[in-house]
Amino acid sequence: MQRDLDKLRRRPFFFPLVLPVLLFIMLVMAAGWLFDARATTVVFVVRHAEVEQGADPDPPLSLEGQERAIRLARVLDHAQPVRGIDAIFASEYRRTHQTATPLSEVLGLPVNLVPSPIWDELARRIKRGHRGEYVLVVGSATTVPQLVEALSGEKVSMDDSEYDAMFVIFVPQISKTKVVRVQY
Repeated sequence: MQRDLDKLRRRPFFFPLVLPVLLFIMLVMAAGWLFDARATTVVFVVRHAEVEQGADPDPPLSLEGQERAIRLARVLDHAQPVRGIDAIFASEYRRTHQTATPLSEVLGLPVNLVPSPIWDELARRIKRGHRGEYVLVVGSATTVPQLVEALSGEKVSMDDSEYDAMFVIFVPQISKTKVVRVQY
């Protein structure tokens, strides 16, 4: 009988300790969620707009391509993320640079040209150097799927005639990367 009374006396002391521990765990989880939400990098990856047909190995944008580049600038400018686009990257080709130029002019940001030999390092550069920022990347039909896969681990494909696809990649620090494909 004495043992039963000893257990009964100790048990009420245990419950007041559980509540602060549970509250502490919930607080740590909420802080982790807030950190993850604030440190999420959002990357917009698009293919260059339509180009002029001809024998030029690096053709300029056609009239339709110029209109699409302006439409891209309008879409991303009207989306108005919290701070706006923080960085713009494009491959070394004229068509990708011309696709990014209208948005660059609207936002007053430079277009960072990425040479082909170091294109594979772009995903790591964005993850490391642009954490928590909004980034636009303009590539080609072959480099866009490679970059999306490098950033998210998800394989995507593009047709040679597809110029209006935009991949929005959410790269959080803790949780799983998400990819959204939209048309513009």
